[in-house]
Amino acid sequence: MAMRDPYEVLGVSRTAADAEIKKAYRRLARKSHPDVNLGDTGAHKRFQEIAAAYEILKDPKKKERYDRFGDTGEAPGPSAGPPRGGVPPQGPFGRDYRQAPSGRGESGGGGFRWSGDVSDLFSDLFSGSGSGIGVGEDEDAAAALTIPFRDAVLGGTVSFSARIPRRCTRCRGTGRSAKATCAACHGSGAIVETESLTVRIPAGVDTGARIRVPGKGRTENGDLYLAITVEKHPYFSREGDDIVAEVPVTVPEAYLGAEIEVPTVKGAVRARIPAGTISGQRFRLKGRGIENLRTATTGDHYYRVRVVVPTVQSEEGRRLVEALGTLYARDLRAGLPRGL
Repeated sequence: MAMRDPYEVLGVSRTAADAEIKKAYRRLARKSHPDVNLGDTGAHKRFQEIAAAYEILKDPKKKERYDRFGDTGEAPGPSAGPPRGGVPPQGPFGRDYRQAPSGRGESGGGGFRWSGDVSDLFSDLFSGSGSGIGVGEDEDAAAALTIPFRDAVLGGTVSFSARIPRRCTRCRGTGRSAKATCAACHGSGAIVETESLTVRIPAGVDTGARIRVPGKGRTENGDLYLAITVEKHPYFSREGDDIVAEVPVTVPEAYLGAEIEVPTVKGAVRARIPAGTISGQRFRLKGRGIENLRTATTGDHYYRVRVVVPTVQSEEGRRLVEALGTLYARDLRAGLPRGL
């Protein structure tokens, strides 16, 4: 498997300064982060490759050794055995790069190995003030977006207006023009513009997800990163990829068992509750939850039964309930303590 040059991965020259390398890494890592490329199965692989390349180039010793010998001098990983001649071909980190990747944090095609996890770099790449997403390269911008529960679960498109601080074209972001404060941006280097945007929301996103809008950052080369917040639904609630809800049933339905209609995010279904169902009992409808964009698995729908006692008072009702009371085999409160 041919390995890629870490300079090529980050798109920098071999004479690039540390600041330029870091800037290139942060820009590429944010664009390839799985949490801003929901549904893209190749994002994780690209992100790992970028992170692995940066681990080489940010470390002076690893970088120097790579520049001189093409590897970082670390111990080789496990191998299926050396080829003819007894010496396996070594990539960076002393790894036999012909092996299929395995374990945590390895790239599938770049010949690099990264020891971290995708989530380890999340706070570094997307930390900061305001909406919580950093804009370290001065080209990207950030905004918060609240979306309806339905669009988060089923997907959809959302139109909104975003206030984006765009780099001032008159002073090119310096805040100075002709040795004086820029009259256009008043020295801030940026002019806030309001832009109407429409973005596609992939099904399955949740609060905390990030969505990248290409080309809508501070400059035409930058991107806009949206921090997603999902509105609460008046009936359905979410637990990971599962949906949880409550269904009221009558006393006869709970006592005798019944087929009832259960609302789900994918439409109502008929389900049967057994005789003797008690209030608070929980049932599952498999595969009626939310599809996970990364794993392609679907969560379940859990509904909790709430037995509702009729509020209408009548002599006939009293007679029926008294007869029902004789069916209890024991005092339900016999084992309760009388106090502390």
